[in-house]
Amino acid sequence: MFAVIFILKNSNNRTLANRIPGPNGWFLVGMLPLFLQGPEKLIKNLLREYRIYEKYIIKFWLFNNLYIVLTRLEDIELVLSNQKFLRKSKDYIVLQESIMGQGIFSIDDIEKWKNNRKIVVRGFSFASTNSFIPIFYQEANVLAKILQEKCVLKSNECNVSGPVSMATMEMIGKTALGVTFNAQTGGCNQFVEHLQTAMHAWEYRITHPWYLNNTLFRFSSVKRKHDRSQKIINEFTNEIIKKKIIEFTQNINNSAIKIEKDDEDCYPKPKTVLEILLGSSHKMNHEQIRDEIVTIMIGGQETTTMTITCVIFMLAHHQDVQNKAHILYFTNRYLHYVLFNSINLIKLQVFEELQSIFLNGDQNRVPTYKDFQQMKYVEMVIKETLRLFPPLPFLGRRLDEDKQIGEYMCPAGAALIICPIFLQSSPLYYTDSEKFNPDNFLPDVCGNRHSYAYIPFGAGLRNCIGMKYAMLQIKTVISTLVRKIKFSPSDRCPTPEDLRLMFLMTLKLVDGCYVKIEPRT
Repeated sequence: MFAVIFILKNSNNRTLANRIPGPNGWFLVGMLPLFLQGPEKLIKNLLREYRIYEKYIIKFWLFNNLYIVLTRLEDIELVLSNQKFLRKSKDYIVLQESIMGQGIFSIDDIEKWKNNRKIVVRGFSFASTNSFIPIFYQEANVLAKILQEKCVLKSNECNVSGPVSMATMEMIGKTALGVTFNAQTGGCNQFVEHLQTAMHAWEYRITHPWYLNNTLFRFSSVKRKHDRSQKIINEFTNEIIKKKIIEFTQNINNSAIKIEKDDEDCYPKPKTVLEILLGSSHKMNHEQIRDEIVTIMIGGQETTTMTITCVIFMLAHHQDVQNKAHILYFTNRYLHYVLFNSINLIKLQVFEELQSIFLNGDQNRVPTYKDFQQMKYVEMVIKETLRLFPPLPFLGRRLDEDKQIGEYMCPAGAALIICPIFLQSSPLYYTDSEKFNPDNFLPDVCGNRHSYAYIPFGAGLRNCIGMKYAMLQIKTVISTLVRKIKFSPSDRCPTPEDLRLMFLMTLKLVDGCYVKIEPRT
């Protein structure tokens, strides 16, 4: 009886959905068989389906949930830039019910999202992110030392993913919370441990989609572990916020930090993101601050860890990019590379570019913002890595009413899905799309490409507010490591195709990332 009522109730959705191209599958089961094959095969299976229907919108069912995947750039731009599509799909409830709570990444109340975003974005202003550079550099030097110590003596092999993860955790702890975790030096911090447990629970629910149902998840042992970790994380964060409130109140008269706008290279005492939230004139309650801080911690650590690790891996496997002469064409928009305002042929690679930037004076000095502006080729390498390995493999938006998208009417209640990982590796928008080629980000090439063909940080109204923070952090780490270490392929992972990926809430590595490490002399 229940099944009959359910089918009748959803008949309109099924009627509209049946007109949309997509793989066969009964709507109560749908794509479940693909999920049952595990997170590593899932990414390959979904890519196969995506390529079949790439010139259309695609529909598929997972139990009673209808997903509509957008592949065409005009449709993607329509959704990401339109205020009618600000609400995240209901898949994000996994985050809302966990430690992210009502943070700006997962929050469903659009008015609260608008208010909170205005406040949080101040923590990632130019002045704030610029003041974090010394912290990034200090931890990057610790990371370089640790990587060299972790090498297997005979093979020089090292799994870089773990050490990079601890380095980014330390950086985000210091810049967001003002807390030293000692994550890189073996400190056992309860926040770090339980953060990983909570995130594992999200991934478990995504790869076992019947556990997206709260009633079923309640009986899982993973749920009990998650709840314990969530309680400890909340208590830990609450205690930090209380201490900062006391400090803030005591120093209210002398807490302002003067920042000279004309001097980009001065480093004022950094104000953490937490301090900026507490000092905002638009007050947030305790729970809101906690949710935003945890959201920033996760967003700022997971995404940059994956990117830095993959940049190292791609440099190891592309010696022409890391160490050998590379031919670039730059227009007169980049005057520091150009003579007589004409197009010039330049031979360049990452190590050589960094050597030229740090040629004069103390080569071990803290990088400046002006140094980063000169890292044109380094930035191209980072962007190309983000093209192939976007940390957020999918984005979801909720469709609250029937909406015409292209030639199809999409029913209310469906989730609109955008997959940067498949979009950015599409042969429709990139030549030799699966190959690593930083020239994809030459100025003239970018100028001729649709802006929504590259969205590793999302795009439109709910894009990532930490883009500048991430780029400064990644540039700091990569520029520091490459000047100290030469990376090359590992015997355990001899080709780029051997790097194993998983499709979870974020893009993950199955069994780490191995490269060979050799100190530069």
